[in-house]
Amino acid sequence: MTNILFTNFCIFVTFLYLSGLLSQKYVAGVVSPSFTVKVNAGLLFGIYGIILMYYSFPIDPRFFADLRHLAIMVIATYLGWLPSLIAGMLIALGRLILFGMSASSAIAGAGMLLISVVCGILSRAHWNRLGKMLLMSVSSMLVILFIMWMNIPNHQKVFTVFTQQLIISVLATVVIYMLTEYINTSNKLFLQMKKNSETDYLTSLHNLRQFEQLLSERFLEAQHFSERLGVLVVDIDHFKQINDTYGHAAGDVVLQQLSKVLRDHSRSFDEVSRNGGEEFSVLVPEATIDETAAIAERIRAAVEDHVFILEDRTKIRITVSIGAAVHPDTIRSKNAKELLQQADRELYRAKESGRNRVCSASEINDLILS
Repeated sequence: MTNILFTNFCIFVTFLYLSGLLSQKYVAGVVSPSFTVKVNAGLLFGIYGIILMYYSFPIDPRFFADLRHLAIMVIATYLGWLPSLIAGMLIALGRLILFGMSASSAIAGAGMLLISVVCGILSRAHWNRLGKMLLMSVSSMLVILFIMWMNIPNHQKVFTVFTQQLIISVLATVVIYMLTEYINTSNKLFLQMKKNSETDYLTSLHNLRQFEQLLSERFLEAQHFSERLGVLVVDIDHFKQINDTYGHAAGDVVLQQLSKVLRDHSRSFDEVSRNGGEEFSVLVPEATIDETAAIAERIRAAVEDHVFILEDRTKIRITVSIGAAVHPDTIRSKNAKELLQQADRELYRAKESGRNRVCSASEINDLILS
């Protein structure tokens, strides 16, 4: 029996490692998983429980010992009652499928459902995760003991099996806790590194590296689906004077506040980036050149009207110049770089023609007609 339970434990540890690789976007306490993620996680851990049940030790012809309850315990601890209930229901169904429709299968399945409910309730306790996992493990084993005690006449054998299974279950819980916490910490560090590599530290917008990647991806999508993609290049007018007059710390405050203005006055699905220094960009999908220019004008006017408040409560105003280009309205570019270069040229035109304005490339048809 010990060998079987140890095999169960090794199989489950392997599953946990694979789950950690699949769940790098979802860190307990950091990123809240969606309803769909919770459902899928419950189904996945239910399958784990069924596989563990396949490698079980027969206590008598009707009941089997394994560590399937650990799958419910882990998913309840990290994702709550819903995936716990789903996993319990799936394991109960698996019991009927693997060992046939019988009274013992129904009793064992009901026991798994009860364990999933108990673990779901305990998951809401304000304890640390190790404490909750140990309590879930012991509670699950008490449910299993009750089922065996009521249905297996040989109580001495039940007690012997239960004692061994309880010890292994508790030890496995401690090891699993250490492993899951290691996976959770690793995923947390992964998310932090990913965020640092993609996000501008000052404004929390996309950084230049991420902008270039997004531009390339969105351009390929636009080409593939014959859609439009607009680019706005935004530059603060006379930003050097702000740094020289108020200091670089004040310049950082202006950049932070400007990033909020850009987000607030772009569409919800437009992608705003800080390309470096005082230059920003906005990817504008699914808009004509006239619509893109209108968005740019809305941003320009919002910046002009906004009062920027420095740390010493000094109030200043700034303006921006914006260049706009749209594929394929203004340029049938072969790659994203050509589209960006056209938007850059329009930005320089806005600077040369007086600043605080939007310049957009002319439509190709207009160029042909002229």
